[in-house]
Amino acid sequence: MQIKEQKIKELNILYDADEFVKPEPRLFELTYLEEAGLLERCVAAGRGAVIFFSWQSKRYVLRHYQRGGLMATLLGDRYFFGGVQRSRAWREWLLLQELHQLGLPVPQPLAARVIRSGLFYRADLITAQIEGTQTLGECLLQAGLSASLWREVGVVVRRFHDLGVFHADLNLNNILLDNQGAVYLLDFDKGERRRVKLDWQQANLARLLRSLQKQKRARPETQFSAFDWQVLLAGYGA
Repeated sequence: MQIKEQKIKELNILYDADEFVKPEPRLFELTYLEEAGLLERCVAAGRGAVIFFSWQSKRYVLRHYQRGGLMATLLGDRYFFGGVQRSRAWREWLLLQELHQLGLPVPQPLAARVIRSGLFYRADLITAQIEGTQTLGECLLQAGLSASLWREVGVVVRRFHDLGVFHADLNLNNILLDNQGAVYLLDFDKGERRRVKLDWQQANLARLLRSLQKQKRARPETQFSAFDWQVLLAGYGA
């Protein structure tokens, strides 16, 4: 992987030069993707939308960084600028690149964009699509998971934790499963490598459990039980 940067006035792009010989800034724009016939679908997720598109016979995912809560009311999608290297897009891209190099099941990072405007910036991230997958939340609204797959979810989370990988928002929509039984983690915004400690690891697991319980309350058809959670924990502890 050749990591390169491109700067055009207030626009900064970090990219994998093996994937993008010269990144096309318009690929970060939903309007352009629609007009060029590159857009596949747009899926609501968390605070914003995830955009799936194709380009030069390959398939990608575009995510725009969007604030939540009160700050979203005040600033919308703007963040205070403290340098490109400290931007959320740069940090997530570099973390994903590190995790991908370690062989962990994460989306391959391809390009990140930061646009500065005075004291603020807006940002976007492009990753490779992991095809044939559904979120854990989607799977649980259908047939549910086998015991072996619940166990595999626990095993994969433990792989990340053993390498000191902190996921800031480990929930059922940030876990992908494919039709071969592989498990992936995504959305590492505000994630980081840190010293291995039981407190944050347990907090990660507690956050995942809360998201499972929340969907079960909101959607009673969700195929999740206390036994499933114990199987996941058995995989995590294996």
